[in-house]
Amino acid sequence: MLQFIMERNLLLYLLAAACVAGVASQMILKQIYEKLIRDTKNTGEPDGRFLQQLRQRFQYCSHLNEKVGDVRALIQKSMMEYRFWGMSLHRWRRIGAECLVISLLCAFAGSMYLLREGGDIVAGNTYFWMGLLAAALIAASYGISDTGYQRTLLQVRLTDYLENSGAVRDYSEAQADAFEEKNTVPIVSVETGRKAKQRAHAEAAAAQTRAQKEKTELKENLARIKAGMQETAAAGREKERRTELLRQMDPAEQERVLREVLKEYLS
Repeated sequence: MLQFIMERNLLLYLLAAACVAGVASQMILKQIYEKLIRDTKNTGEPDGRFLQQLRQRFQYCSHLNEKVGDVRALIQKSMMEYRFWGMSLHRWRRIGAECLVISLLCAFAGSMYLLREGGDIVAGNTYFWMGLLAAALIAASYGISDTGYQRTLLQVRLTDYLENSGAVRDYSEAQADAFEEKNTVPIVSVETGRKAKQRAHAEAAAAQTRAQKEKTELKENLARIKAGMQETAAAGREKERRTELLRQMDPAEQERVLREVLKEYLS
């Protein structure tokens, strides 16, 4: 099995993969810290989920206990619970060290195999130089990312954001102000109140009088319209009755009646 692994350079591939993973983990962790630090510069409504949750937790604790006794402990707890791709900040930092250990173990195992086969510890030993390169790259990534300083800077900025920036207001103060505004009633003298009541009663009486007058006028208009409609209907019925009588008469009788009507009309 060992010969199969060495013939196909599987240890070298594993060493290179561990080196890449270790460097990438520290660069990702550096980007995470920079994003969190950048969010604290905005004193308005936070954009990041981490800062939103921390702000809500701070306000909730202030509401329950009137104030937060240990802000640093609250910040450290929130940072420990923070997850990126399912892993905590501490786990991201440990990935680099674990990859470094894997790289060195692969380099050591490969070098021991070559020594047993009669090779040299340095000359022509690819595992030695690859292990040395992996260690240098991972160490450089730790130095470039400088996550220890980034963590301290983030804690200081979060403390300043919660305590000194004024962006986070205590719930107790907000509620006190709201209660004050709600219960603030303007002082009105007795004479002014009496005049206001009299004016309100007068306006109500005037509105009632206008309503009654409009109601009476509406009833009278409806009565006149109804009487006019009844007179029109009676006149129509009388006209129809006369027309029917004329139809039933003889032509001679009709002519006589028409002459008498014309005679009375012209006289």
